Amino acid sequence: MTHRQQALLSWAAAAAVLLAGCRGGSRPGSMSGSSGSTGSAVTTQTSGWQTGLGVLTETSDEGRTGTIHTIAAAVLLDGEGKVADVMLDELEVELSADGKGAVTMPTDYRTKRQKGDDYPLAAASSLKKGWAEQADAFADYLTGLTPQQAARLETDKDGRAADPDLLSGCTIRVDKYRDAVAKACASAAPLGGAKGDRVSLGVVAENASSDVTATDDKDLNAEVELTFAALTLDADGRITSAIGDMAEPALTVAADGGITAPEAVRTKLELGDGYGMRGASALGKEWYEHSAGYCSYLKGKTEAEAASIPADGSDPDLAALCTISIDALQKAVGDAFENGSL
Repeated sequence: MTHRQQALLSWAAAAAVLLAGCRGGSRPGSMSGSSGSTGSAVTTQTSGWQTGLGVLTETSDEGRTGTIHTIAAAVLLDGEGKVADVMLDELEVELSADGKGAVTMPTDYRTKRQKGDDYPLAAASSLKKGWAEQADAFADYLTGLTPQQAARLETDKDGRAADPDLLSGCTIRVDKYRDAVAKACASAAPLGGAKGDRVSLGVVAENASSDVTATDDKDLNAEVELTFAALTLDADGRITSAIGDMAEPALTVAADGGITAPEAVRTKLELGDGYGMRGASALGKEWYEHSAGYCSYLKGKTEAEAASIPADGSDPDLAALCTISIDALQKAVGDAFENGSL
């Protein structure tokens, strides 16, 4: 069995577990975007609304070629346990090596949403629709469903939707999108999103490999750093809730150019205390706690205000909450704002 087949089986099993853990939600209400708002009206308005982020990363290897495939979903759930809003994105990274262990990394790390018209799906589509149009049609179809209903969405043997109504707007494979949404629902929490908000997703991928050639003495880890930001934005474009996460999938390259993919890739939020940062942190915090501190600091901020947060640790209020590098998180937040304004 290939690593890709093993990964698919593991995600199928994970989806079943996630289904049992999914929590509800629907379209967010407006909270005027201020993180300092108080009062019974705000409490009622935001009660039960939840924001979630789900990331699925599969890796595969075939001879001297390796692939990293990531799907991310940001969801907003309402107080009735129904899906209110969804945004999806997808990234495919392929690298290769020669017989001497020299690795060729890709030069384009844009996601399918970021590529826009540069991802040539519309011309080949029977619907004449691009990737984002079809992914957004799938997201719209999920609106109003419970997480359980969304996770049970039927697909054919090729992963495409079985419902003809959904097929009329989306003919691309959706089984993995469904599973990413289920994962986002399972992790969703009441973070401040409210009725009238919209959810947005930002993804940043960067080459994190320090070496370019494997040797007899040392295998090379061809690593890609993935950063994700899920935001809810109110009618004024202010952040009402945020989630930040990262993953560092790496393919192992041997001196003869053979590539080996890992069995599973977990994000830093999924690793939790297992990431092992607490002992080295000046604040005595794990990575997920630093990320939560940064995300709480974003609440109430506009795009310009979020972008102006200094990344050098010079803001004492942020430094009291988070001391990890926020450069990549800042980029992912910027991408989420851009996607949310389209």
